[in-house]
Amino acid sequence: MPVSALSWSPCGRLLACGSSETPTFAVWDVSLGESTPLRRGMAGVQFMKWSPLGDYLLTAKVDASFHLWETMTWTSEPWASAGGALVGAAWSPDGRMIMGAFDQSSTLGTLHFAGKPPSLEVHLLPLGLSEIEAICGPGGSIERMAWDGTGERLAVSYTGGDAVYSGLIAIYDTRRTPIISASLLGFVRGPGAGAKPLAFAFHDKLRQGALLGVCWSTGFICVYPMLFRTGM
Repeated sequence: MPVSALSWSPCGRLLACGSSETPTFAVWDVSLGESTPLRRGMAGVQFMKWSPLGDYLLTAKVDASFHLWETMTWTSEPWASAGGALVGAAWSPDGRMIMGAFDQSSTLGTLHFAGKPPSLEVHLLPLGLSEIEAICGPGGSIERMAWDGTGERLAVSYTGGDAVYSGLIAIYDTRRTPIISASLLGFVRGPGAGAKPLAFAFHDKLRQGALLGVCWSTGFICVYPMLFRTGM
């Protein structure tokens, strides 16, 4: 099948593969070289994200629907979004929450698990980013997002709004207790005129803080260290 999405399990033994064309996705046991097809009607999968502890798998489709799978018996719960297709998602470090961005919204969504694995009881809460909403204006939306492995730094790019803020990446400080919240720290601008972020991701193993890598449209790849006071 033509593969459009891949995600390794945290243990490195299982590989989930999805396709934008075939109606199933498969989980490969790479040590045995064997695959198990799961659930028909899953055509259009555009990305997958395994939880940090391997208890859950998120699969997102181009039709604005997504599924949460518990990996003990491989049952799932379907979700649909009024904010468009899920274009980005990241798990919290403990695997108890997912943060997602939607292609027609300037507000993030957070899914909170109410029980322990393999429970699929989940509560959806919005995470408004007032600065992004003000910058984007009507018709603007979040384009990409990345959440670092400590759950303390969030990077967001966006479309629409004032040209002064075009092409920037907003950096937020995030707190997960008592409820998820985000506070703007500042913006990252790329090198060269008209630079726009094409892709970015956090290095998850930096002990002193977070390390953001960005690929810019001007041909530069830059890294931005963010040290936490607690680690200094």
